[in-house]
Amino acid sequence: MAVLLPEFFPGYAGLSHESGPGHPESPGRLSAVLEVGERLVSEGRTRHVHPVSEADLSLARTVHERGYIDSLEEMGPGSPSRAIDGDTRVGGATVVALKETLGMVRDLSETPRGIARRTFLAMRPPGHHAHAGRGMGFCAVNPLAILCALRRASHPSERIAVLDFDVHHGNGTEDILRRLPGQDSLLFVSTHRFPFYPGTGSGRENSEGASGEGFLDIPLPAGTDDDDYERILEDVVFPRFERFTPGAIFVSAGFDAHRDDPLGDMALTEESYRRIGTWLKGATAGPSAAFLEGGYDLRALRASTLAFLSGWFGE
Repeated sequence: MAVLLPEFFPGYAGLSHESGPGHPESPGRLSAVLEVGERLVSEGRTRHVHPVSEADLSLARTVHERGYIDSLEEMGPGSPSRAIDGDTRVGGATVVALKETLGMVRDLSETPRGIARRTFLAMRPPGHHAHAGRGMGFCAVNPLAILCALRRASHPSERIAVLDFDVHHGNGTEDILRRLPGQDSLLFVSTHRFPFYPGTGSGRENSEGASGEGFLDIPLPAGTDDDDYERILEDVVFPRFERFTPGAIFVSAGFDAHRDDPLGDMALTEESYRRIGTWLKGATAGPSAAFLEGGYDLRALRASTLAFLSGWFGE
């Protein structure tokens, strides 16, 4: 079988998405990650991919309520941004960025089973807090959940695993995945600080089927460091994935548990992200994709993304 070069999707349209003056979810975040992609391309460790943007947001209706998506599509390209919750704004530039990201999601949804394709999506806005009927927590729609639903429809027997290592619980993703058919071939794992925004993910609703399927929320205390996290990965997360034997893995890659992040109050370094990336490289023989989520100190975000991709794509 031919070895596929890992892929880096540069979501340039996301640079124009407006979160508001002084907002931590800034265009500079994406610029920092795009710098990492350029470096890895120049070193021959990845290649840029540029799928055709979607003409509309129809794919988002796969998991999101029609009325909510209709309200987004009513905004023209030049529409000013407006608040949809206390810390989330959307506008015409947001919709353009979402169409670009959804073009990549469609492309990934069509990857044949058993093809070991690795793709990192450098995108704005992030997605894992977006519920079926609304955006929240800097997120407008949920591209990862959309991809899961599309692959569930086209590959109904594929065993899909989701890992969310953002410092915040992936509440929107979990809520949507719980509604999808084929729960016996679905695994969701989230490591996150708790108690913390958005207030979910305590672990009380965890479940585990006979083959490891189910939902596993792993609440972590403030100050969790690399050693603490390594034990969680080695003792809990990786064994659960090995038991489940995923045919595809999709990742919410948030780097805001880094010790330098201004929002997370955690103590990880880029070495934890390198460890995840190294493991992910051999965790499935099928497609895998990682979606950029949080990370708000630009130096830490740049270093953490490079460490993660160096592990996943290969040094």
